[in-house]
Amino acid sequence: MINDKQKTISELLRNADKVIKAGKLEDAMRYINTVFELDGKNVYAKAYKGRIISLMEAQGISKEEAERIAAEAKLIEPPPQPEPQPEPKKEAPVRPKVEQPVKKPEPASPPTPPVHKVEPKSFATAAKEPTRIRRSAAAVEAYKSLLMEIWKDGAITPDEQARVDSMRDTFAITHDEHVHIENAVRTATYLNAIREEWRKGITNFEPLRTKFKITDQEQIAVEPKVFQLIQSLQANGSVLVLDDDESFLSVITTVLNDGGYYCFTSTSGEEGFHLLETMTPDIVLCDITFSKAHMSGFAFYEKFRSIDKFLTTPFIFLSALDQDVLIRTGKKLGADDYLTKPIDTEMLLATVEGKLRRSRELRRGTE
Repeated sequence: MINDKQKTISELLRNADKVIKAGKLEDAMRYINTVFELDGKNVYAKAYKGRIISLMEAQGISKEEAERIAAEAKLIEPPPQPEPQPEPKKEAPVRPKVEQPVKKPEPASPPTPPVHKVEPKSFATAAKEPTRIRRSAAAVEAYKSLLMEIWKDGAITPDEQARVDSMRDTFAITHDEHVHIENAVRTATYLNAIREEWRKGITNFEPLRTKFKITDQEQIAVEPKVFQLIQSLQANGSVLVLDDDESFLSVITTVLNDGGYYCFTSTSGEEGFHLLETMTPDIVLCDITFSKAHMSGFAFYEKFRSIDKFLTTPFIFLSALDQDVLIRTGKKLGADDYLTKPIDTEMLLATVEGKLRRSRELRRGTE
């Protein structure tokens, strides 16, 4: 049964969708902030906020300024209460009507054909027309994040499906793109569900296949990832290592494997985020400097921390440059530790073991 609060939120989201399409982004953010006031974790509001910020950036507004505008957008005021109606006045006595003589109608003149005059569009008129919703990489990411939240429990209700269908147009997602994104999301959430079942001691994953609508062909394709996941769960912990030096990656993988850890590696931040779609590391080791074509380690860290499930994942920076300025920058960002190359293997293993033990203790404390 939908309660009054849910009805209000649905109406606010519908209004937000309309004004986004009309190009009134600040007004849209007012509706979204009102939704957050009612439900701070609403997944649709989070997705809409990301879309609004990406559209502001497309208009030339910096991300920082767009986020400030979004945060400061005022809430929608409650509808005004009806004013009390004055008491009805006493009616005056009705006077008898005096009939007037009826005049005969004059013959009608032939109708003048209408003149169709085309007026040029003024700037003001053009400004009122709905703006064309432009697509951006941020829009795709926001839409993907929305589907990840919805598919988290392996089931989409008819109401959720209707909301997703209406949002596809706002996010400028084609049908084929939606199918591709949703298939990737189902695989990722299916693997996350396997991880949770394994931790509960459950090893029969067949019910999950039905829950996440995994076909036989998809199961064959995802089987290697399931095998990697089980390996990482059987190890002391899984470690994601990012470094553009492949020889260093080979050495550090050997050290970590010998220490009982499952290691998966990446030579760039972009590739690392692709791995994160299906793998969830217990700890991350990341170089700071990559080639100019790729994001820096600091940029990867900030994007990594922006994902809710990685807010408390231990993160250690690696660098061959023993410079105070880099160490200070890493610590200001909130990294858990900083190791310099060449890496001392005993120090590396001790650091990883200590950070993982502390992370697990904190997680148990919150469960």
